[in-house]
Amino acid sequence: MSEAICLISFSVIGEVVYDKEELSMQEKKKNFLLIYALGIVIVIILAAIMLVTSRENRQEPRESLTIGIGTWAGFATGIVGKEQNLFQGINVDTKILDDNTARHSALQSGDIDIMISSVDVFAQEAAQGIKGDVILVTDESWGGDGIVVTKKIKKPEELKGKKVAYARGTPSHYLIHKILIKHNLSLNDIEHIQVDDPGRAGDVFLSGDVDAAVTWEPFLSKIAESGKGHVLATTKDYPEIIVDVLIASRGISKDNETLKHFIDGWMKSVEFIESYPDEAAAIMAKGLSIPTEDIQGMMLGLKYADRERNGHFFSSPKPNSTRLAELLDQAGSYWESVGIVKEPVPGATRVSGVACEYFSSE
Repeated sequence: MSEAICLISFSVIGEVVYDKEELSMQEKKKNFLLIYALGIVIVIILAAIMLVTSRENRQEPRESLTIGIGTWAGFATGIVGKEQNLFQGINVDTKILDDNTARHSALQSGDIDIMISSVDVFAQEAAQGIKGDVILVTDESWGGDGIVVTKKIKKPEELKGKKVAYARGTPSHYLIHKILIKHNLSLNDIEHIQVDDPGRAGDVFLSGDVDAAVTWEPFLSKIAESGKGHVLATTKDYPEIIVDVLIASRGISKDNETLKHFIDGWMKSVEFIESYPDEAAAIMAKGLSIPTEDIQGMMLGLKYADRERNGHFFSSPKPNSTRLAELLDQAGSYWESVGIVKEPVPGATRVSGVACEYFSSE
């Protein structure tokens, strides 16, 4: 800045030419004061420009964020964080939007800033034009999803030729696909009985119309207790298949300061849940308007993603080298192969670079 002032000042001085022999001392003094005053004005102007530029370049975190979630304990971490004042400088509000279409519309319209999804489902959503990036992993299904079968079926290979109920295009669909290929089978080797959602798959199994069903809790436990079947496999046996995530609008996912503050608060909230599970369950139950016992049951079937686990998924400062990008690509390729999406979006283009830098530096 001083160099700029000197250049401008000399320019001004150069225009004030006078003959020392002709000017009186009073005139010299006037010219000196004029030049001095101009120099002061220039300094003030340049300082003001630098201050404005500095403020424009320095990002301040947003004052509020709104998350659209589903009724699931793994998504309710933000409710705990808000109750415990763990999001420093950011007011985090939550809207319960169990309908996928409603969440998509809310994110695209700006009614919410962040929405929940799972890696496999987001591979579909991205291909369908939903704009947003993965900014963190909330939790992983850890026994909360699985396959129930009749008593005669003892191992996955025995599903061949059997009637299996599952909801197409859902995490349940992706789970049965992954389990079958690990046992040298495919969906072509079973008879698919279409249902609307995993809960309905459990009901169909209890009715005796199918040999197996891909469902979730509480149906897994309910069926086992009924004596009509048993649990063949769960996500505890097959990890990293159903991984829940937060998707932020493009503006938020690239906003370094806001995202850093938000992730800090979310990670502190996970630490609180792990340290005080009963208190956290009561907070989540109130926020989701469901019984505390239901939240506690959900918590048994999931594993919250802490800083270390997020570091596993955001495994590189470069999105294209992360585990998340790899999982998104796997899911996208599969959905394309069964005609659910026409053209998958490269996973690396939907992983937040800011989040990658944050977790890889932990």
